[in-house]
Amino acid sequence: MALRTNITKGKSLIFALVLSAAQTALAQTTEKPQLPSGVNFTDFQSGVVRIEKNDKVGFLDKQGKAVADIKYESAYDMTEDMAAIRKDGKWGFMNKTGKEVIPFEYEEVQNFSQSLAAVKLGDKWGFIDKKGKVKVAFDYDKVLSFKENLAFVKQEGKWGVIDTKNHFVVKPQFDKVESFSEGLAMVAVAGKYGFIDAKGNQVIPMVHKGAKSFMGGRAAVKNDAKKWGFIDANNNMVVAQTYDEVDNFAEGLAVVRNRDKWKVIDKTGSDLVASTYDFIQGVSEGMIIVYANKKFGVIDKTGKEIVPLKYDNLWGYSDGYARAINNGKYGYIDKTGQEVIPLIYDDAYNFSEGLARISLFGKSGFINKSGREVFPDNQLSKGVISSVTD
Repeated sequence: MALRTNITKGKSLIFALVLSAAQTALAQTTEKPQLPSGVNFTDFQSGVVRIEKNDKVGFLDKQGKAVADIKYESAYDMTEDMAAIRKDGKWGFMNKTGKEVIPFEYEEVQNFSQSLAAVKLGDKWGFIDKKGKVKVAFDYDKVLSFKENLAFVKQEGKWGVIDTKNHFVVKPQFDKVESFSEGLAMVAVAGKYGFIDAKGNQVIPMVHKGAKSFMGGRAAVKNDAKKWGFIDANNNMVVAQTYDEVDNFAEGLAVVRNRDKWKVIDKTGSDLVASTYDFIQGVSEGMIIVYANKKFGVIDKTGKEIVPLKYDNLWGYSDGYARAINNGKYGYIDKTGQEVIPLIYDDAYNFSEGLARISLFGKSGFINKSGREVFPDNQLSKGVISSVTD
């Protein structure tokens, strides 16, 4: 939830920004995409966006053209050019053109991963390909999606590992698991955690009190004193177990916490950003969001301040822009700290595929990285603008 303050800006500045945004929206021509009214949007994935109206779901492309009519009971976002859709209580799949390519016959489904989707028929799970052909028989009580050509499956209360031909790599024997990452998978039995490799070998013994998947050649592990550190793939403790909380490594760095102070470390455990902040987000596109004295700012991977601590909240960078809020109004900053899209919107979301969802004057739509807006019905109503300018 965004942190907010009551700092007051000059009325003339707010009026100018709001009026400018409204005039920009009114200036849209009929060449721009038409978006239907009264719908809720998600983010663009694979060039299409999922929309919802009156408890029904459909899809649009970036030109505002219907890819699939708003007629489905539910749907997932497009993944690997396929989207799960539900009709009459059963799930099937359509492709990115909107064609229903897999029949509605499944009780539950998961998104496609490595060209295979987990689907539930009756009370058992299996896997199908993008043509709907069953590739892994319906033998399992639960499954995780394929990662690195391996999937965890559950039978009689225990997890094992299969390959894409439904051959067991490891027979069911684990209590807890996470999908393979960087050739290793976290597994646990009786509250002790370790790692197996792609051949099922127990390469890191189950001696840890907790563990997270490998990311960037490091895995977080917890000891009996509930302190976290990091090991490498050879089970060497490369960062001592001294932290109360840790995030996975990303872009060579990890955010860690001791008591109420946060810092950023590299893969050797050396401090890159000292414990001077009350909160630090993970690294995104080479930038780090920091928080202190009730304000958010941005530093780079060397700890250099890029954006002063002046925003009520900031979110991680996506497509080169970070979402910002001050005094209840949203906009976007770039990696130099410049406000490239003014903070005038009532709501906003991160950029995805060059577009971001925004709301203004009760209208929801999209904005591109140049600040060009696309609202429902192709314009904001004159009545709304009049009420602002009166």
